Order: sequence, then structure tokens, then C-alpha cells
Amino acid sequence: MDAGLAAVLGATVGALGTATAGATAALLSRSATRHQVRTDALRALRESRRTTYVSYATTVDRYLDKLATTLMPLGRVERFPEQREVWIENAGKRWKEALKYRQDEVDTQQVLLQLEATSPVAEAAEQVAKWCALLSHATGRAIADLQGADLDNGPLSPPSPGYVRLLTEEGADPEKPELAALEKQARAAYRSFLDMAAADLGEDGILS
Repeated sequence: MDAGLAAVLGATVGALGTATAGATAALLSRSATRHQVRTDALRALRESRRTTYVSYATTVDRYLDKLATTLMPLGRVERFPEQREVWIENAGKRWKEALKYRQDEVDTQQVLLQLEATSPVAEAAEQVAKWCALLSHATGRAIADLQGADLDNGPLSPPSPGYVRLLTEEGADPEKPELAALEKQARAAYRSFLDMAAADLGEDGILS
């Protein structure tokens, strides 16, 4: 091989090597960019979900506390019969406050959660909603029964078929379910939601 041909071949090989290296570097750079974009998108989605989960959890926790303050005066009706009317009126007032809070705050957070949550978290939230609704409805009926009339609509009407069915499926007395047991179930559903949300978000958890 003469010197001229060797020089041409050397230049060609060198150019091919440079081009290959350049293409490889470009591909690696593009792959790294795509990976970073995906990582950033997943991080943004995780943080958005975390914000939604925490907001829902905080709202439900406050709602359960409001319902608990309704149960307190109800528990005193029999222990302090001389103040019966006062305790019943107190319970009715607190129950209505809790109901308004659910309509204004909890229901809104429930909708936002369903739009963003993964299926397992959304299903856990539905259980929370179910038990909170049963507790609220049963508490309202207990107050109405003590008052001798429905809180809003005159004489106490029979419980709705859906309400009866849910209580029956859970082994509760649809006529006079135990409020403390319903509250316990509602709080257990709330804790299950926290666990599911934490698992969905990863090891950092929902409230960390």
C-alpha cells in the first residue's frame, strides 16, 4: 500500500470513528434528556398527588373530629337526664355544623381526589366516604329520634333502602346502629386510606 492510499484510508477511518463517537454521544445525550424529563414528570405527578392526598386526609380528619363532638353530648343524655334537652339541642347543632362542613369541604376534596388518585387510593377513599356517611346518617337519625321528629322534614321517616342495605351488610342494626362502632369503623377506614396513600407515594409517605 503506498503512502497516499494509506493516508486516505487513515483519514476515512478517523472520520468514521469521529462520526460514530459523535452519534453515540448524541444518542446518549438524548436518552439522558428523555430520562430526566420522565423523572421530572413523575416527580411532579407524585408531588401533586401528595398534595391532594394530604389535603383530603386533613379535611376528613377534621370532619371525623366534628362528628365526634356530636357524639359527646348524645352520650350525656342518659347520664344527665335533668339536662336532656340541652344535650340534644347541643348534639343537633354540632351535627348540622359537621354536615355543612362535609358538604362545603369534604365533598370538594373527594372530587379532587378521584380526579388524581390511583385506583387503590381512590377505592380506599370510597370506603372512608361510606363509613363517614353511615356514621353521619345514623347520628342524625339518633338525634331526630331523641327529639321525636326529623331534624329537617317533620316526623322521622323510615331509613332509606340503601342505608339499611349497607348497615345490614356490615352486620349492624339498621334501626339503631351503635354509633361508637360506626365511628371506630370510619376511623379504621381513614387509617387504611393513609396507609394506601403512603404506599402509593413511596417510602417518604403521605405526611412526612
